[in-house]
Amino acid sequence: MRIVHVSPYPMARPGGVQSNIRDLCAWLERQGHEVRILAPDAQDDAATRRIALGHAREVTLHGTEFEFSYAGPLALSRAARGLRDWGAELVHLHTPWTPMMPWQLWRKLRLPSVATFHATLPDIDPATAKPGLEDRFIARAARYYHRRLAALIVPSSAPQAQWARLGVTPLPQILPPTINLADWRAADPGTARRAGPFRVIYLGRFEARKGVDVLLSAWAQRPAALRDAELVLAGRGALPGPLPEGARLVSDPDRAAAIRLVAEADVSVAPAGWGESFGLVLIEAMAAGTVPVAAANAGYATVMTGAGRDLLFEPGDAAGLAARLAELATGPARLARLADWGRAHALDYDVSRVGPAYLRVYEAALETRS
Repeated sequence: MRIVHVSPYPMARPGGVQSNIRDLCAWLERQGHEVRILAPDAQDDAATRRIALGHAREVTLHGTEFEFSYAGPLALSRAARGLRDWGAELVHLHTPWTPMMPWQLWRKLRLPSVATFHATLPDIDPATAKPGLEDRFIARAARYYHRRLAALIVPSSAPQAQWARLGVTPLPQILPPTINLADWRAADPGTARRAGPFRVIYLGRFEARKGVDVLLSAWAQRPAALRDAELVLAGRGALPGPLPEGARLVSDPDRAAAIRLVAEADVSVAPAGWGESFGLVLIEAMAAGTVPVAAANAGYATVMTGAGRDLLFEPGDAAGLAARLAELATGPARLARLADWGRAHALDYDVSRVGPAYLRVYEAALETRS
């Protein structure tokens, strides 16, 4: 099978969507399939089968950053012609309502297509607010793609519920945005964890939606059990406040450094209050033997099942987060049990286990061509 994955975001930038595309495509190649990845990057990358198409400009919407991309007519025609000559059979779009290069290429190729809609959008209370222009656009785009794609995928029940409110049938099927956890598992120190103070890490973008301000507030009011603890803030962007006592900043670490930082921590905090469809950052931490503590948004709650439910705190509740961290800092035996639970739980989402389900979706989509 020859499969084209289309990313709305530059693959050179770290992100969950990019990790899913990269690792799923590598797994597909190991199964004997051929792939191409189209993204608005600065240049091609033959080693990863990545083809640069279009230019991206970063914008902010609903408190999060993403790229608006556009491909010129000549570049678009050249890319489409090259993919046809290669023998492309199927297109897998990722968040295709992100304007607009994915839509441009998809329209040019006219091949059997599936799409993953990675985002969970903020809910609007009809009693207090009306949908804005962006919300109306997304609802219209959702119905547009629903009528035209062979299969629609969402990462969890969180975004699926939003599709249900649009009244579409059948609903998109749930498939987690699987990744290869081998590097994270290799970094796990196991029972020989480092000595020293209790260490907490945040890994991600420093933006409003991700809840970094909640973590900073929790750290400022941490109880005595955490006074000697360390906080590592690793990511890109501007912090929403001064660097607190006991914290250090690691700006924009590369992938290897990020994995090492997470594996060296006792706890990884994911404080995003909304807008999460799944929680790859939680799965990665678990695979590295690090216990995740997360805000109980709809996406993270689908990952933090079983023993993980006790590691959730109410979104925006800085005091609740501080209390969760203190419990873990003073309970090493419980921390070790939760780390063991996480290691086993993470494997359920590894590409080796989830990849075959994607292949079944592709095979069914190709059958629609006949």
